Amino acid sequence: MFENSSIMVLRANTKEDEVYKIEVDAQTQNTIIASMRNALNALIAEKTQIIFDGSYKPNEDEILKIENYQLSDEIKDAIRDPLGVPSFKKDNDVFPEIKAIFVGERTEDGETEKFNVVFQRFRKEQYISTKWCNLFFENNTFFQEKRFGISIADGVDCYYTDKELRFSSFYYARQIFDLSECYRSATDSEVESFTTSSKLAIDDSDAFKGLANTWIRRKIAMINDSQVLDNYSAKEIKARAKLVGVEIDVKDKKIVIPNDKEKIKIILGFLDEEAYKGPFSQKTFLANSKRQVR
Repeated sequence: MFENSSIMVLRANTKEDEVYKIEVDAQTQNTIIASMRNALNALIAEKTQIIFDGSYKPNEDEILKIENYQLSDEIKDAIRDPLGVPSFKKDNDVFPEIKAIFVGERTEDGETEKFNVVFQRFRKEQYISTKWCNLFFENNTFFQEKRFGISIADGVDCYYTDKELRFSSFYYARQIFDLSECYRSATDSEVESFTTSSKLAIDDSDAFKGLANTWIRRKIAMINDSQVLDNYSAKEIKARAKLVGVEIDVKDKKIVIPNDKEKIKIILGFLDEEAYKGPFSQKTFLANSKRQVR
């Protein structure tokens, strides 16, 4: 896999994908491809595939996948015609920032084309900065290297194949791809509506909205979709929370949402059915993800 494939980069901070080719000699190319191939095997080998829904964090023997994922035309065109891809070089005397490095191949099955692509998110520490005193060892002596360079790690974060995007970490995957359409996250208007819900008592709605990070927005979306606040009274919710050891205060038939971020996470986690009591220890736990047992 990936024999003779070009080493490509995705430029950071662009609305559309901008692809550049890293010009390397044949030996370096083979070394990078072999490293990517080994890293891909470590990412997917003997892993149970779980359909991504934004609510489940996979175990070490599992991998998430998004079905029918549309890879951008810019990436596919670069793989189709690597000779037409511009080289990665200085732009106005500055090298473009890199978002990811990828290697891909295209095959045909009749009239259907198939793409296999591995992606590695690019981290700032992978730049070999000319601002530092970089020392390299040769012939028993360290010497200073003042030229710009990059380091390519020995791992991959995402694998695209059969119109599926596979990854073990959503946090890393979304640093490469815009996955906002692949999971539910509450919009600003939904957060606003949540703070004014007739079932909730939020003293400082502005403070709550200020705390509404990605996790809280996802919880709000899931709580809204489950309609738990519509289907149960505050009294019923408090009683069910007590069964799993979660304390919820009710005032004027409303669930009190405190200003403390950790307490907010516990209440929202409970409303999204992520709080439970251990059957043996009887301790209360808040799960960081969940998946329905079939």
